[in-house]
Amino acid sequence: MTCLPAPLTPPDCDVQDFSYMPLHVARLRDSDLAAEETPEACWYAVLLWAASWHQIPAASLPDNETVLCKLVGLGRDLKTFRKNKAGMMRGYILCSDGRWYHPVVAERANISWESKLQQRWRTECARVKKANQRNDTSIPVPEFDTFVLEYRNGLSSGTLPIVPRDIASKGEGEGEGEGDKKEDSGAGAPAAIAAEIALPVDPPNPEKVMFDAGLTLLFQAGYSEARARPVLGKWKSQHGAEAVIVALGKAQREGAVDPVGFINGCFRNGGSNGSGPGAGRRNRSAEIDDASRRLGFDG
Repeated sequence: MTCLPAPLTPPDCDVQDFSYMPLHVARLRDSDLAAEETPEACWYAVLLWAASWHQIPAASLPDNETVLCKLVGLGRDLKTFRKNKAGMMRGYILCSDGRWYHPVVAERANISWESKLQQRWRTECARVKKANQRNDTSIPVPEFDTFVLEYRNGLSSGTLPIVPRDIASKGEGEGEGEGDKKEDSGAGAPAAIAAEIALPVDPPNPEKVMFDAGLTLLFQAGYSEARARPVLGKWKSQHGAEAVIVALGKAQREGAVDPVGFINGCFRNGGSNGSGPGAGRRNRSAEIDDASRRLGFDG
């Protein structure tokens, strides 16, 4: 019996909010796919890469010809699909979960997923630190590996619980019955403290949002941190952090393949929308809120 390899991306790998997929031009141009397969098969292959990018797990495809036929735009034309199947599926590996994975797409998907988890972890760390300052507590800041484990175990909707379970939730029978409440006036204190600690904290300041979101976006475009930080710093110096956040949100929304060129173009062609006193400020505030939500900072 043939043992299939393990999936190339984690089962929860979800980059559907990354609207563009990095494409290494030279790597594709010089590939065996481009050299040996027909133009039709190459085109269908690119469509499958794009489709797999937004599957869950990312970089995977179902082992179903009917579905794959639709994903490449052939509808129910299985005859044409099967004629080009070997070429368009070149490089894919059938894994133990019964899905096909492309190693190159999986490589980029894993990088994107890691950056997404890193961003959520940094946000959670900021929330924990703020809660500790506000409530004079010493809740430990989670290590990244711990955060990922808790996140994957589904203990919260995107972030770790700030308050430990024995504080945040009542024990069995706790608080039940009017007599218990009257006899112990302090019985509700732990729950009240937990509720206060669990309140949403202030969102990160604009400069932090700009750098965190900007680094994530530029990492996706193949920039190293050493290259990305000077670009973000220059934009902030010339236009301000809030304007950069808006531009980053537009690049994310439009799926800019070259976010640096796209954002530079935004600044060259940009200008305040709206008219009348305060209109530009109100519009800019709405743009910042929208961009922050799109980039994962919804407060």
